[in-house]
Amino acid sequence: MHIADGVLTLESTAVVSAISLVCLYISIKSIKDEKITLAAAMSAMFFIATFIHVPLGVTQIHLVLIGVIGILIGWMSFISIFIALVLQALLLGYGGVVSLGVNLFVMGMPAIIVYYLYNMDITNRLNEKVKFFLVGFLGTFFATLFLAIILLFSKPEYEYASYTIFIVDSGAMIIEGIISMFLLQFIKKTYPKILKAKS
Repeated sequence: MHIADGVLTLESTAVVSAISLVCLYISIKSIKDEKITLAAAMSAMFFIATFIHVPLGVTQIHLVLIGVIGILIGWMSFISIFIALVLQALLLGYGGVVSLGVNLFVMGMPAIIVYYLYNMDITNRLNEKVKFFLVGFLGTFFATLFLAIILLFSKPEYEYASYTIFIVDSGAMIIEGIISMFLLQFIKKTYPKILKAKS
């Protein structure tokens, strides 16, 4: 889901990056000392998760686990994902430096949305496995949705690409949901405290 430099128009990049900058400021203001270690762990988890590629037809998809990150550290997700994206751009060439703000929005905003959805009363009435599955599924769903919308509004010729991305990533949404479900069940069994504490 990383967008490389030069793919989007300058206007699209500037607008989305400005929104990311505001979100990053809010994220920095939300940092709590007792959660810095967890936020660093989430940054490392995001960095490593993107290395796990799953073959899907003629292409490959990779994990992001942004839904899990969102429910564990809330608004701090933005700064955690930002650090991981900077390292990926500089060390591995994933995405680009100019498009960093766009990639941050595509990955960071879904984490925040899932965090708020997860803490709604109606969500707590769901079966636990369903709730944990939705954490992963919706994180990837919103990331794909934002990516498709940004591409669509950036250049008219990206219309086909934006639809294709959504179709291809539908498999990633299901895989993320399943892996997130098992991961969160494991976390609940081994360290339930971090699932109960709201950020």
